[in-house]
Amino acid sequence: MSPSPPDPASDRARLAMKLRAIRAATGLSGNQFAKTLGWPQSRVSKIETAAQFPTGEDVSRWLAAADAVTEEDAVTELLKRARIESVSFRQEFQKPGGATAQQRSVLDLERQASRVATFQPALLPGLLQTPGFMRELLALPSGPASTGGASDTDVEHMVAVRIERQAQLYEPGKAMPFVIGEAALWIRIGDLETQLGQLDRLRSLVGLRTVDLRIMPFSAPMPIAPLHGFRIHDADLVVVETFAGEHLFMDPDEIAVYEHMFGRLQAEALAGDEAAQLIQSVSRRLTGEC
Repeated sequence: MSPSPPDPASDRARLAMKLRAIRAATGLSGNQFAKTLGWPQSRVSKIETAAQFPTGEDVSRWLAAADAVTEEDAVTELLKRARIESVSFRQEFQKPGGATAQQRSVLDLERQASRVATFQPALLPGLLQTPGFMRELLALPSGPASTGGASDTDVEHMVAVRIERQAQLYEPGKAMPFVIGEAALWIRIGDLETQLGQLDRLRSLVGLRTVDLRIMPFSAPMPIAPLHGFRIHDADLVVVETFAGEHLFMDPDEIAVYEHMFGRLQAEALAGDEAAQLIQSVSRRLTGEC
């Protein structure tokens, strides 16, 4: 799996073009250059087309193999800028297909991955939301109408695609682990009926064989600083969503940091019957039963 093709004007595309130009200046073909590096030819091709993001070590070896150490400062600067790609919702919504196309791009990335790991400290992930919860969430001032200029029709189409995305939860062989903070169970989005329906939905997912849903309870110390939520797509991409857009991290070393953090969260979070009991307890307290 790889991120979608970059904008030709993006730093990721510029880095790939720069490395391709450096290799071409040697007079070696991609296959010949790959042999010099001791790599498969496909790896050189993927780096030159921005289908694979190079590590700092990859770049150093590339420059050394091309005898292009004088290019080090320029390439290092490009690498630094390309490590994070920012996507603006407002700009994406203005493209053909608008908000629906943007939501479909999320679906496409998820379908390409064999594993999508999600952490949310205080908000239920879209893949776990009921349609009622989705509509209430997207209608908030932080939603796509206010931050991205999406129309009411756009929002309904976004809901439809989010529901379509949820079919992946039932795919055998698809790994979709989730860790959510207990705060996400308590934070009200919409009326009480919407919240209770959402908690019911979560309880049903806890027992699903294809879903690994865990909850980080208030009663346990948080093993990492819960600065923000994130999604990890295989070992290729980390997505961090903000009000205005998304940040895409493609550097393998940075992705490894997120994988480590997710592992710590999984190890400490409640799973199975314990998670279901916590969800049930929150439902009862919300309705005043205990």
